[in-house]
Amino acid sequence: MYDEYAFLTGTAQTSLLHFDEYADQLTNRLSLGSRDLVVDIGSNDGTLLQAFKSHGARVLGIEPAQNVAKHAIAAGIETLVEYFGPGTVNAIGLGNAKVVTANNVVSHVADLSGFLDSVARVLNPSGIFAFEVPWVVDVLRHHSFDIVYHEHLSYFGFKPLSRLLQKHKLDLIDLQYFPNIHGGTLRGLAAHSKSYPTREASLNRIFSDEESQADLLSLQKFATFVLEYRTKLVSMLRNLKRDGKRIVGYGAPAKATILLNFCSIDRSILDYVTDTTPLKQGKFIPGVRVPVVPPVRMHESPPDYALLLAWNFKDEIIQKEQGFLRSGGKFILPFPEPTIVGPDQSAEKNY
Repeated sequence: MYDEYAFLTGTAQTSLLHFDEYADQLTNRLSLGSRDLVVDIGSNDGTLLQAFKSHGARVLGIEPAQNVAKHAIAAGIETLVEYFGPGTVNAIGLGNAKVVTANNVVSHVADLSGFLDSVARVLNPSGIFAFEVPWVVDVLRHHSFDIVYHEHLSYFGFKPLSRLLQKHKLDLIDLQYFPNIHGGTLRGLAAHSKSYPTREASLNRIFSDEESQADLLSLQKFATFVLEYRTKLVSMLRNLKRDGKRIVGYGAPAKATILLNFCSIDRSILDYVTDTTPLKQGKFIPGVRVPVVPPVRMHESPPDYALLLAWNFKDEIIQKEQGFLRSGGKFILPFPEPTIVGPDQSAEKNY
């Protein structure tokens, strides 16, 4: 499924800023120089590596999707167009990477043990493995069931992840929380055993939250909420349609396919979905067959409401679409519960 991919990291300003800070932080932490190699697994269009390169490090991307890897290569980011594994380790060399990164990749991996074995082999004895994943506690806390789709094979707690890392002689040494990235993201930092001190307080705080907020009872509440949520959202949208309002979708990420199909939101409700990614334009949301169009369509003839399907970039989108809001348009934020946001950005929870 990754031979051709329909997402470019660099299209969102939020991601650009996040990865700039990411590279800056690790560069300073490890005092990276021109001899140090940074390897990004699932490097996409090279956005993160471009930031590391600007700090003076050597960089190498690993990206199986040819259509997005060509963007990185064109920008001067050396990229191996292949899946990460033992063959990649041989090409890079044992212990040659001072930093290995994998962002929104670990959740996609079927053979986690084999993946971490390859990471451990390519990682320098004093290197750091940095990886970002959506946190299972946030998925349950924010009821974001739309993140449950085909690419995501795992929904992680870090306590079990720390145990798996230990099997490959890697210690989880630190955790950093980014609540505004993809609805809640944790960055784990791991290193070869006993090479760095562990920030026990940070780890224990996260582990404690997992034990209390990702237990069986939390899963049962989540399941109940999802069914109630569907009724609430569909009722809101159908009431608006009955009042003659025009509604479109904003953003066509994979999560949009899950939300629209689970709630049976099709062209009887949404006129279209707008998305900035050229790879998606002219196509349809699978299942519900809602067309994906360029943003200019929405700007030329503003709808009354836009269902914010790319809700994980809500702050950036609302800031960018001030003209739509000033013209009287309103956004419908789907999570953690359906909420209408008007021109003054105040919430109207019940329509």
